[in-house]
Amino acid sequence: MEAIRIYLENEGYQVFKAANGLEALQAVDENDIHLIIMDVMMPEMDGIRATMKIREEKSIPVIMLSAKSEDTDKILGLNMGADDYMTKPFNPLELIARVKSQLRRYTSLGSLEANDRVFCSGGLMVDDEKKQVTVDGEEVKLTPVQYKILKLLTANAGRVFSIDEIYEKVWNEAAFEVENTVAVHIRRIREKIEINPKEPKYLKVVWGIGYKVEKI
Repeated sequence: MEAIRIYLENEGYQVFKAANGLEALQAVDENDIHLIIMDVMMPEMDGIRATMKIREEKSIPVIMLSAKSEDTDKILGLNMGADDYMTKPFNPLELIARVKSQLRRYTSLGSLEANDRVFCSGGLMVDDEKKQVTVDGEEVKLTPVQYKILKLLTANAGRVFSIDEIYEKVWNEAAFEVENTVAVHIRRIREKIEINPKEPKYLKVVWGIGYKVEKI
């Protein structure tokens, strides 16, 4: 990681180092961070869990590093909120190129803090100021609960929420045998926002984990 720091600083970036996931969370909380390079294998809190915690509040780009090359590890990292994934060993110049690409995308789209009431994924838009949902410009009518679920997932596009997490955040109470309750609402949301609910573009299930709105 020291070599990465040197390359980044040579490009003019300010670097904040963290030895584990807990230190990474502290660095993000205490500093104005624009991009995170997160190693999966770390003591105390691994990169997957740290990324999930960061995604609860921040939309900054995360590039995940791992020695594992299996597709399942890559998919898990991306599903948990990473924007990009690199397998070690890698060329540091390629990492720098990906850093620049992610920063360009982030600054061109703007951070959630700059426009924290409107959440988009492709043609899906949730305007929390107007409490309005549109798909390709056409307004979609949702019940209050359906709206809360879709807002939660769209505001955190790319992140997978478990069924219990969705229930606890939307209903504000402890989850107990709520799978059918959440699944029914998800199905009805799909019927309203998807062209083909059986092959959803936006609201997808991640088998064995939960649901997410695809980051498009």
